[in-house]
Amino acid sequence: MANREFLVDVDKCTGCMLCVVSCKDEHFENSYAPWSAPQPETGQFWVDVKTLERGSLPRVRVSYMPTFCQHCADAPCIPACPDDAIKTRDDGLVWIDPKACTGCGKCEPACPYDVIFFNEEAKIAQKCTGCAHRVDDGLAPRCVEACPHDAILFGDEGAFTGDGLEILKPEHQAEPRVSWRGLPKPWIAGTVIDADQDEVIIGATITVHDIANKTSHQMQTDEYGDFWVMGLAESRSYRVEIAADGYKSVTRDVTTDGDQDLGTVVLSSG
Repeated sequence: MANREFLVDVDKCTGCMLCVVSCKDEHFENSYAPWSAPQPETGQFWVDVKTLERGSLPRVRVSYMPTFCQHCADAPCIPACPDDAIKTRDDGLVWIDPKACTGCGKCEPACPYDVIFFNEEAKIAQKCTGCAHRVDDGLAPRCVEACPHDAILFGDEGAFTGDGLEILKPEHQAEPRVSWRGLPKPWIAGTVIDADQDEVIIGATITVHDIANKTSHQMQTDEYGDFWVMGLAESRSYRVEIAADGYKSVTRDVTTDGDQDLGTVVLSSG
């Protein structure tokens, strides 16, 4: 049987929360033996949408990340369980056997993605099963079916290819079966104005040089004099050159230990 995998496209997610609502509707008070016991009404969401607000006014970007079990091929939670209650199906979906789980709690801190929860009433650990019961009936997981923007997709291993695919927290070497597109990365932004006219400069050229890799990103300011250079590497040193015809260029050195807002950059005639 082919392994199954997910794709989450952050750029397509609008934060509508339909995946969260549909998951709760699917699993609250519903048992799908042997894969899952009922999800409690409160206290846990097997899929949740994380809101990442970055920057500061007037330059703010908000990203939404639907987050759930990553169904890792080398899941750290499995060896952490002393009761062999966490298992991998033939199709790669990872599940917690509610009959075998003793509620010891050792799996929760072992998960690098913080997606295992404790059911206080049932005294068992629970998490996303990939809607194994639906998959067995030839259906897509409920969150995939509910998403109106195709921000969450599900398919056979190898179905999702192309540039920009990443995994969460690769340093844990868990080999997650969820690929991501559009994960938030640092940006450098600002507004360019004319010092004498006190007006924005449209079409100024912004060149961002990666000092270590000798590569460059380039764009022009928009009709408001603003620029956003997106998708930069974390904790990298960049040299930003801001130039426009008839003006003296300005250079700034920045390190992307987070998003960098250069504020108002003033160009003088020269």
